[in-house]
Amino acid sequence: MSGGQADAAVTFRTVDPRTTFEITPRVRSTYFPDEPDEDSTDYFLGGLFHDETPRRRTGIGADFAQEDVSRSEFPGADIDGDLGNPDDLDSGRIIERSRRDLIRVAPYFSYDVSQRYTFDLDARYIDVSYDKTAAGFQQDFSEAGVTAGAAIRLSPRSSLALRGTASRYETSSDYDAYGGLLEWITDYSQTSRFYMRIGGQQTEPENGDSESSVIAGIGGRWQSQRNRLFLDLTRTVGPVAAGTIVERHQLRFRLNHDISERVTTVLGARFSRDESIEELSTYPTREYAAAEAGIEWRIRRQWALAATYTYRWQEYEDEVSDASANGFKIGIVYEPRRTE
Repeated sequence: MSGGQADAAVTFRTVDPRTTFEITPRVRSTYFPDEPDEDSTDYFLGGLFHDETPRRRTGIGADFAQEDVSRSEFPGADIDGDLGNPDDLDSGRIIERSRRDLIRVAPYFSYDVSQRYTFDLDARYIDVSYDKTAAGFQQDFSEAGVTAGAAIRLSPRSSLALRGTASRYETSSDYDAYGGLLEWITDYSQTSRFYMRIGGQQTEPENGDSESSVIAGIGGRWQSQRNRLFLDLTRTVGPVAAGTIVERHQLRFRLNHDISERVTTVLGARFSRDESIEELSTYPTREYAAAEAGIEWRIRRQWALAATYTYRWQEYEDEVSDASANGFKIGIVYEPRRTE
């Protein structure tokens, strides 16, 4: 199967010494002449408001996405989410083509009590809905949560934080969850960071026994003159579209290497393993992998040629065999405001 794809985004941003506001609309459309049922047009909108003083940082991030489930349930090797906070909403189960609407709102507040101590407060709300639902495959769900904690600066570069979390998940059943974690962060520069965390979460379903889970993460991002590396290994707990709560082990990797001022190579991969926390769940253990390799040749400052190979693989423990897919994409990139 072959066809074309167009992906366009624009960012509007206002910046002053204290306040930042930005909004990014994006449209992605695919066209397959011989397979019209595979055509799709996806819409995205992201926004951020950030206000900062010498001692206080506050703001809110928000996202909206409407996309085909063939993309939302099978993410690629792109980096979604910051270090330690991956986007964990896919389930990989599709029995009918549908569209998914996602709304995400995340306000945050941070205050330096002194030169060594900082207080943090974060909240989040996620709502996911499908235009066609099926029990055990594509079910609407939501998540609301809050995280509060304090951090102590151990050195000019390193800090240690203790945080408590509380969440509520609503899917085929309702769940309440609470827990805590200890996190160590070292900032080597404005663009390089390493973190390590360990904690636990207690999840209590509306009906049934509660489940205790380990929450953990280790990883970092590093940038040099010619390389940009992202590596993150996490263990998280959260809802998926299959109507259950899963423990997810996930590894994300991405390396950008500048061969020259005009040529850049990209290697990316993700691997995840999902297990439902419910003993009687019909959601089988899932393993999923995605990888990509690409090269970009910048013809001029605003124009580039790009070629990318992608691969996806998935296996459920209750199925006879696994499934895989691969693709190859050649395209032109245009960035009218590019300065480098």
